[in-house]
Amino acid sequence: MVQEQATPLTELLYNNTPPNRLDLAIIQDRSKAMAKRIVDLRNELEDLEEQLHLHKCVFSPARRIPTEILTMIFDAVSILSPFYADEDWERDLESLTTITLVCKRWRDVAYSSGQLWAVWKVKIPTLTQKQCGTLLRWYGRSKGAPKSLKLDIPYSTKCECYKQTGGTRLCTNAVLQKLLKEGAPFSRISMMHFTPTCFKNIVHYIKTTNNTSGSSTTTTQDWWAQNVQRLVLDFLHGNANENDPYWLQSQLPAQSIFTCFPNNLTSLALNLRYLENKKQRKFLDIPAAVLRKLITFSLMYPWGGPQYLTALQHCTNVENMSLTLADNTSSGSENLGDQINVTALSEDGHIVLPKVKSLVLRIFDGASTVAKHVGVLRFPGLLELSITSEDGYGKPKPYSSILEAIGLFSSDAPHNFASMTVYGAYIKADDLYHLLGSITSPVTHLFTDASYDPREFLKLAEGAPAGTPNLLPSLQYLGVRSFPDYFHFDSLFLYIKSRQKHGKQKGKVVMKAPYDRLKWVMLEIKWLRPDLQKEYYKESATLKILRESFGIKVDRMYEPVG
Repeated sequence: MVQEQATPLTELLYNNTPPNRLDLAIIQDRSKAMAKRIVDLRNELEDLEEQLHLHKCVFSPARRIPTEILTMIFDAVSILSPFYADEDWERDLESLTTITLVCKRWRDVAYSSGQLWAVWKVKIPTLTQKQCGTLLRWYGRSKGAPKSLKLDIPYSTKCECYKQTGGTRLCTNAVLQKLLKEGAPFSRISMMHFTPTCFKNIVHYIKTTNNTSGSSTTTTQDWWAQNVQRLVLDFLHGNANENDPYWLQSQLPAQSIFTCFPNNLTSLALNLRYLENKKQRKFLDIPAAVLRKLITFSLMYPWGGPQYLTALQHCTNVENMSLTLADNTSSGSENLGDQINVTALSEDGHIVLPKVKSLVLRIFDGASTVAKHVGVLRFPGLLELSITSEDGYGKPKPYSSILEAIGLFSSDAPHNFASMTVYGAYIKADDLYHLLGSITSPVTHLFTDASYDPREFLKLAEGAPAGTPNLLPSLQYLGVRSFPDYFHFDSLFLYIKSRQKHGKQKGKVVMKAPYDRLKWVMLEIKWLRPDLQKEYYKESATLKILRESFGIKVDRMYEPVG
């Protein structure tokens, strides 16, 4: 029998020669070998591609972010902004937990960044032993960073510790006391919706309890007096507060709750709420030594009368001040103000606060009465002012009367006053026009709500006598927010155009002296407001002139809803 000969490989592969049985066996073996080699090569390729990707990741800019910058990023993304500027911020635990799960380096950086674990909010009385243990563990990661504790009582829960017997006593909560004892020392403490007696009882517990987490020679009395630098107190309003003897009874100075304040406070926020059945306005007998150390002071005093001035006269080192005032006419004791002996700190009979650079004024009721009392104050070093009035529509010039009272319309107004904010639900166009025309300081930045009528404002500006200088002639930046449905954008743009002295030469716009300095306008428009966006774009001709002919930058920024 003749043995089969293998056909040359080139004949089989390239000339379409029919294979015999030997050829098929040979080709099958070769195909299996090549298939195996392809699998091996593909696996090797995948490994090489993975290694190449890992090598390229080393060049990623994110890998080279310094630890200090990464810490700042973690700090920013995990902060929950407070509702009020004078409140303590707090951490978003979900964001912080997500950060620690990204990679080992991020986890190590987060765990070694003490400030990320030093600020927490606690709700009383729902705090459990397990939650307390978790908080203490997190505080243990603070690594010496100043620790902050925010205590909050829900409105539906009332502490009745002012009663001699019986009642709910949140200040003696065992879990809270454990947190105060083992988590100390704290540098910032916030107490929201507490009664005065409850606050005093908590401070008494702190001062009489040893600190088991630190040195055996350190007591909690030391950390309360020496470590606490920021204190936020928001006293609960309603019947529970009105029944508190520290509100209803006159106290000797030594018995006042304000004597409990730490010695080394530099920041104090004191929110005193409305008391519907209050028959006596309360003096703020805060020790003068405490007030003189403050750098930041925020006060909500809605009881009417000038009693709060007894405290402000000692705030000679305060740089950032916030006053929320109202004239609660139902509080009675109309003549109580006659009993106040306010020490004048200057020869002209005014209380001068020389170091206040930033001032926030919130007026809720009785603007004219509040203006009479606040007019005692003077702020010669003022740089920034924010004023909000909720005095009701139709009241006569609440903004102007207040700013005039504190001397901003006079020749003695602060020379470096450069930034002003006017916010409120109802801003009358004539009041705003009068206000801006009366300011004598070189204001460069103005922020306002769009609750005024821009058509009426434009009429007032166009009706001014010839040669009248522009309002706020030093103005460089204008920010407008909170636009209502009816706001007429083009009237705003036409007013900005009217500030620019100009003519035409050979068909081109030519600016004339005096040159207006307003060159940047920012409009904050809420999301989901297509009506406002349509109105914004509708008057594009005026916008085009402002941008192209006058070189004014008109931007829009979408502010979140809520």
